[in-house]
Amino acid sequence: MKEYIIEVRDENGKLDFKNEPKRMKEHPYLFSKETFTIDNLCYYASYGQGRNNPSGPLDLPEFMKSIGISYREKTW
Repeated sequence: MKEYIIEVRDENGKLDFKNEPKRMKEHPYLFSKETFTIDNLCYYASYGQGRNNPSGPLDLPEFMKSIGISYREKTW
């Protein structure tokens, strides 16, 4: 099963260490583990933090972009 890592990136696609503490405070679950499955991320997008908006993998990129956090497949 593929695993994904969470990153905070700026508008140019570079890692954004300045905004990472803010995102960690806003979305602690996404920083609670080193990797996530696509199911973990979709569940968070759907039901995390009191949301009740079922969504699937196709909705995930838009959701993650809206909260200022990116994800990518772990390749090592």
